[in-house]
Amino acid sequence: MMRQILVLFMVTLFCGLGAAAASDPEPLPADFPVMTAHIYDANAIAPGYVFLAVALNVEGVGHYLMILENDGTPVWYRKVGHDEIYNFGVMPNGLLHYAPFLAAHSYAGGGDVLHTLLDEDFNIVEEVRPGNGYVAEAHTFELLPNGHVLLTGYYLSPVDMSKIVPGASPNALVSGGVVQELDDQRNVVFQWRTWDHYGLEDFFRPLTTDARAKDAAINTFHLNAVWLDDDGHVIISTPQTAARLPKSGWVRKINRQTGAVMWTLGGQENEFTFVGVTQAEGIESFTGHGFHRLENGNVLIYDNGDTQGKRPSRVYEYRLDEANKVATYVWSYTPDKNLAGTGRGNAQRLPNGNTMIGWGTPRAGTAIPGATEVTRDGTKVWELSFDRPELNSYRAYRFVFPSQLQAVEDREFELATGNTYDFGETGVSLTVRSGGGGYNEVAVTREPYGPVYPEFPGKAPRVLAVRVQVAPVAIVSMTADLRFDVDRVGLRDPNQLTVYYRPFAGHGLFLPLPTMYNPVTKQLKATMNRFGEFIFGFPDLQDVALPPVLNEPENYRGVQEVEVVAPLMAEPDTQYTVNQALPISLSWSPTGLARGYELQIAQTQDFAVAVVDLPDPADAFYVWNEAAPDTTYYYRVRTHNEGGLSDWSTGSFRTVPPMVEVTVPKGGEVWKRGLSYFVQWKDNLSENVVIELYKGTSLVETVGTVLSDRAYKWEVSLNLEPGNDYTVRIKSVTDGTIGDQSDATFSIE
Repeated sequence: MMRQILVLFMVTLFCGLGAAAASDPEPLPADFPVMTAHIYDANAIAPGYVFLAVALNVEGVGHYLMILENDGTPVWYRKVGHDEIYNFGVMPNGLLHYAPFLAAHSYAGGGDVLHTLLDEDFNIVEEVRPGNGYVAEAHTFELLPNGHVLLTGYYLSPVDMSKIVPGASPNALVSGGVVQELDDQRNVVFQWRTWDHYGLEDFFRPLTTDARAKDAAINTFHLNAVWLDDDGHVIISTPQTAARLPKSGWVRKINRQTGAVMWTLGGQENEFTFVGVTQAEGIESFTGHGFHRLENGNVLIYDNGDTQGKRPSRVYEYRLDEANKVATYVWSYTPDKNLAGTGRGNAQRLPNGNTMIGWGTPRAGTAIPGATEVTRDGTKVWELSFDRPELNSYRAYRFVFPSQLQAVEDREFELATGNTYDFGETGVSLTVRSGGGGYNEVAVTREPYGPVYPEFPGKAPRVLAVRVQVAPVAIVSMTADLRFDVDRVGLRDPNQLTVYYRPFAGHGLFLPLPTMYNPVTKQLKATMNRFGEFIFGFPDLQDVALPPVLNEPENYRGVQEVEVVAPLMAEPDTQYTVNQALPISLSWSPTGLARGYELQIAQTQDFAVAVVDLPDPADAFYVWNEAAPDTTYYYRVRTHNEGGLSDWSTGSFRTVPPMVEVTVPKGGEVWKRGLSYFVQWKDNLSENVVIELYKGTSLVETVGTVLSDRAYKWEVSLNLEPGNDYTVRIKSVTDGTIGDQSDATFSIE
């Protein structure tokens, strides 16, 4: 069946989606995207609506969030005033999420965003930001059932790439990726950064023939998925390591306790042996988006293929033996024609066993579907395409929505002390110990979602995506034994589970209840003293207190709203200098799990007298305004968590006056007219600098007023007079007495 979406939007009551009934249809906006739906087997399509968002700037088409019927009719939509939108879908607690752009990246795909959460009435309830001064990135976001979130970001670090790759920029900005876990109060409890675990030289030195290693801004780690794995560690993936050729995606598992890379799957560092496919096909199949773990323990990934369209986009399912590093091919879907979704996209395993595929961005000049649903045997049952082939959705999903549609409810009446009541398909039974009697009623509702806005005393447990509400009518109080049938409720590893309770669904503190599992009856038992909401938690990984990674001390530049410029890891035993007239920024990155830090600054290495002693700074950085001039300081930071206190990480810096030192041209260089060269200098200024060219003692020209980022690419003018008596002077734009000149003359030919 094929249906062109009509230009009319029928405003009716769609299963609680909040649209009011109306006698007259309302037209869709003129800039609403036109789509064509194909229904091949209506009976085989999984339940739920289709979730899409317009992800590209295309003239005449607005940026819309859309919930669609299978025939493409909009159930709900909203125009969003942002250039691009990523990842519109339903979270494990029933809230909606999308990622509207603040700004596109100048150095990589994607952009900086506010991860936005909506309730089921489509009201914005939270805009999630990362901590420690970073800005969230668009590609991925995971809201965990315990209320924590996983997200990613990028940061740029100034690097003298000319020391690593000949001819590269001495003031390149090299991107790094950061992964954070935020708790229910949005404190950072885990952070992992790429350049804390990779050496710049090891990464870039093999790339001497790659032109991209000589760019002014170098895109390295293009993170597009993050996933909290079943064992509590973190999985990240990328469609490519952007600075490397050939294109090579990979999946890495990160130890959440230590930050160490546990294994790499796919790409140039692949550690796995593949069974059922060739080694080459196995490695290539992880060049894609949307990697995640399935309920059966297997992994699913959407492989974009290659940018030339020679290797098609497809979906793979593998079973992983992580101990022996073996990946066994289980299933794949390759379309009947060579589709090339060269960027973006996803694969989603649906509850009925079907797979929903978002094909992402088409190769230039080609048209591909926006989304396809296929059965386990590879039969296509549904497909939808944008009529304008250049349009796409970053990912496409199918969800049952709203959450109440998946609720299972049962009621019992006139409950009396001593009796047991079975609440049917909810999987819950209740034995009244006290209370009840007379005309009363109890309703039990079970939903396959985690709780909304959970809070826990101390460290949060891991939580299953199941919530149960027990609500009374005409009962003031009751004590009862609750029993949960682990099969009906869907409780994995019941021996590890604890029942948690709070009085009111949607807000408040969850407290653990004494819990017992009976393997004979396969029931989980807890005693209820009050009615309310019940969930199921299990212990998270044990905290290990490890010392943090210190970054290079620097003068504070302010937290930027878009592209965060951050220092690299500090070199051991290196004493850094900072401008004594400016605030000083000390920053660090936790190693594994962290609940807080302790920071001390002193003038002696024994820290006998601390001039700064902070027992628990709020973030992993500190800005200090009270340093004395011309003084050496020592500082140390340690982590605290449930595992105790870590050892100290120690660094040092010295305060010095504002300065500029010209390093190139230093003297003796021969520069040719018409060619470009890097003028280089050292400084500790926050203001811009002025670069001047002198011939002898005469000012020939002002090369430019530029950022004080220690290098400037200058094209030597053809109009300059040849000579061997040139020098360069660089000075502060606000104080001309702060400056420096080439030590000796250089030549221009």
